Amino acid sequence: METRWISGALAALSLTVAAPALAGASEDFSGCDGLKKPKSSDDGMRGEATFPAFGFGSGIRGSAQGTRAACDRALASKNLKPEQSLRRAHLLRARAAAKIELGDAAGALVDLETAQQAAATYAGEFFYDRSMGVSIDLLRALALSQSGQTEAALTLAEQTAAKRPFSVEIQRVAALLRSLAANGPEDRSVWLALARIDPMTRGLAQRLSGGPAALNELADGAVPPALDLPPPPSVERLIGQQNALTQYLDKWQGVIGDGLTRAYAHAANGQPETARAWLALTRKALDEAEKPPTAQGAEGQPSPGVRLGGLLAADLRKSQLEPMARLIEARIALGEGRVAEAAALFGTDRLRATTASEEFHTAYAAARAGVADAPDLPALIATPRRGADRIAALAGTLLIRPESKRKLIDYEKSRPNILGAMVGAAFSFGTTLLGGIDRTAGFRSATNADGSIKVEFTGNTTSAPVVQEMTLLRAAEIAREAGKAHFHIGARSDYEQVLTRSIGGTPIERTLVGYKTELTIRLLDDGASEPDALDAVAVIDALGPVYYGN
Repeated sequence: METRWISGALAALSLTVAAPALAGASEDFSGCDGLKKPKSSDDGMRGEATFPAFGFGSGIRGSAQGTRAACDRALASKNLKPEQSLRRAHLLRARAAAKIELGDAAGALVDLETAQQAAATYAGEFFYDRSMGVSIDLLRALALSQSGQTEAALTLAEQTAAKRPFSVEIQRVAALLRSLAANGPEDRSVWLALARIDPMTRGLAQRLSGGPAALNELADGAVPPALDLPPPPSVERLIGQQNALTQYLDKWQGVIGDGLTRAYAHAANGQPETARAWLALTRKALDEAEKPPTAQGAEGQPSPGVRLGGLLAADLRKSQLEPMARLIEARIALGEGRVAEAAALFGTDRLRATTASEEFHTAYAAARAGVADAPDLPALIATPRRGADRIAALAGTLLIRPESKRKLIDYEKSRPNILGAMVGAAFSFGTTLLGGIDRTAGFRSATNADGSIKVEFTGNTTSAPVVQEMTLLRAAEIAREAGKAHFHIGARSDYEQVLTRSIGGTPIERTLVGYKTELTIRLLDDGASEPDALDAVAVIDALGPVYYGN
């Protein structure tokens, strides 16, 4: 057997092939909610099931139809005892998520209400409320949105998101539900909470957030030594993963889009040198990705995963960097009064409506007023709004495993002596409070050549948000150890740890055994220079009570 890491962005996208449902009670339970068939003597929550190495569209992480059918059979099974209320709620929640994906909002709401009733004895327990409780409420918000009850969905989403502000999955769904509300996706506040913890989304947030005010805010940011472009995926992480290339391209687009949008922001604010510095930094990131690979595969040839990085970089250069570079130079020319040159640089191609392109159109209209024979610019292509049906596929990402104090990873064992080091200190920490404490299982950190810090945590747990939060808590501690008030997440990767059994080198079974989160952070004296910076003390104050002493 071997343990492999699968990117969290891809984990829900396993290869599916239409096939009849697998037979048997064990397959029904695992195909519905991913857990083993319950025994008569327990609460029914019997750990992670083992799956074939490739899915066949008949259950968990397969087709939504297969999941719903498996749940129907599991819920009717004699193996599910009346007293196993938590497992019943777990199965109902999984079926509700499948119904949301299939567009059956009314059916999903019924299942979620029944699930909540089944688990009523757990309501009010701190760890249950922030795991299963949050999950059920946010799934209900998705179903309400899907059924056209946008305001009710938004209210519930806001209440739920506030309970777990540092979970990427929860904040992503909340942000998309906000985008469907009256304020719309152009409002930067829609994306702010998510952009602080998810760099992949940051570029999207800045492209959608509208108006000069957003660009003015971005123009206050300093130029970092480098852009943190995530490494390309290995072949192993792509095996059996549908749409994997699209997902990794989205992650790279977020980083590159961030750099280019900031470059334009400085150009629009009369700072051409800083704008060109951001542009050069973004170009350098793609140049590095396109360098001849050093990792070798069989017979001395570059490994496919490394070659893929070059292909992604080349695609982004053509589709994103070069068009935006022309727009940045056009905006610089416009700011310096070179109206005709600005129009020529803008070109004759129609661009999509973004914060940058719309700002350029507005500035050009004002600048051409006193210029004879200034040409008209091509009309912008309207960006379609994301509908509720487009976010229904995110329902499966909200199936957070029930947590309890007993099941939580022991933060003190992963990072010992933290409470002893707090003797005589305020809870919000002094600048040297945490120095010299030994790190053991789970946590790792290292300073990169460009001064950024890589922080990671590996946890043998079935709750991804727990690992995400513990990694973020450690990042906040590192900032305070260094005497810094804030930190900025430049890159992140979230993985599932999968135990794979093979025969003759061919994977035949996979079992989820844990999660890992990697963050690349930069430490800051204050948050003024970076609008997406996190306050280290605020993170510690929010997460410390959950993990210290548990």
